[in-house]
Amino acid sequence: MERFRLRTISLLALVFLVAIPAMAGHPPQSVCEPCGEGFGESATWYGERNKLENETATGVEHSTVTVRVYENETAIWTVRNRLTSERTVRYFRNNHDAFTEIAESAEGYSDIHFLSAKIVGSDTAVLRYRSDEQVTETRGDTLRFDGFREIGTKRISDLGADEMTVIGPSGTHITRAPSEATVRGNELELTTYDGDRGNGPFVTFTQSGGVVGEFWSFVSVSETLADDVIRNLLLNVLLPAISLLAFLVGFVWFSGKTVKRDERTAKWLAGIVTALGVLTLCFGFLGIADGGGGFAAGTVIGGSAYTVLALLTFADVRPTLPRIAGGVLLAWGAGVVILFASAIAVNSFLVSRLLALNYYAVNNFMFAAFSSLFLLSMAVVGYAVSDPRYRRIAIALPPTMLAVSLAVARPITYVGTSLDIFYSLVFVGVILVAVTFIGIPAFLLGRMVPVEKS
Repeated sequence: MERFRLRTISLLALVFLVAIPAMAGHPPQSVCEPCGEGFGESATWYGERNKLENETATGVEHSTVTVRVYENETAIWTVRNRLTSERTVRYFRNNHDAFTEIAESAEGYSDIHFLSAKIVGSDTAVLRYRSDEQVTETRGDTLRFDGFREIGTKRISDLGADEMTVIGPSGTHITRAPSEATVRGNELELTTYDGDRGNGPFVTFTQSGGVVGEFWSFVSVSETLADDVIRNLLLNVLLPAISLLAFLVGFVWFSGKTVKRDERTAKWLAGIVTALGVLTLCFGFLGIADGGGGFAAGTVIGGSAYTVLALLTFADVRPTLPRIAGGVLLAWGAGVVILFASAIAVNSFLVSRLLALNYYAVNNFMFAAFSSLFLLSMAVVGYAVSDPRYRRIAIALPPTMLAVSLAVARPITYVGTSLDIFYSLVFVGVILVAVTFIGIPAFLLGRMVPVEKS
């Protein structure tokens, strides 16, 4: 009973440590919180709180925001909300204190602070805000605007306004901006923003355009990302790779450095792996047909590649380490080709997203492709661990492939939270489980292939 209580208390403590920081995070927000629905919700909440719903409730027909960036590291936001309720407009004209409180409340969790509010014309609320935190001057007299960044628990869901304009000081050039933006000199325009970009995108204003401007823009962004990049490389790339290296060293040490190779056993094992590969390929094909993403793509590549790799075991060629490595690359390439052929046959939308260089589609494909290659490389490890000349290189190959795939597929500029270490440890566990259960077929194939064909 005492042990049960101890386990229960430990489990509740773990849940508390994991859940509370996650619950404490702010909900997703718009780039411009006082724009559009944000202002309408603030007006509605004010009315409900003060029993003035009929006076303050209003929709927003059209919303624009202009952000002017100044050389003194400040930004002035001017929001124009065209209101749908004439009654609310009249109430705001006659009750400026209430109008001001609503405008202040509409700031939400943004890094902007209220300056003024007024009604212009017959239906437009003009709100002005100031930010002393979103603009930073860096080397080369470059100004960096961080209004789109997601820092810590901050998450951006959309633009908020129907149109957003960001204008830099006269004579500057925008050298970095969101991909959806239309850029003209020192001014950019946005009509949509998807959010979920992590640490960025940044907007930089340089004193000159061209290569020189791009250089100072790179310096400006690198300065603010240095700490995040170092931390993410340690937690998201090096920690999993070093853990895998330690796992492989221990596995080879316990299983023995040498093993008796037998052609009959190798072909028997290759037959089993071929059957499993075909079954996995069919499962992945159904996933692609059903609109699956990265997991389905990885399943198709892995199933195809394992099938081809197992079939190569039956080739009447004397195995060598370079040929084993070449076979792995050949099998992996065949898996990628089969993935594209499958997508063209049953899911052309996936192909079109890849050809359009859609961020999520490309990210999923890269992760699936490199993960499959890194698991397939276990065949090289299995073959080479018995040869003292290649043992160290072979053991280091999968961790190297893992580090490369993680560096390519995972955002190393992400601004993390206090839970990152926990998530990294969970990810390490997933990697080790994947190597243990999915990398074993490739490892055994390489381990059992005889050095010489009989």
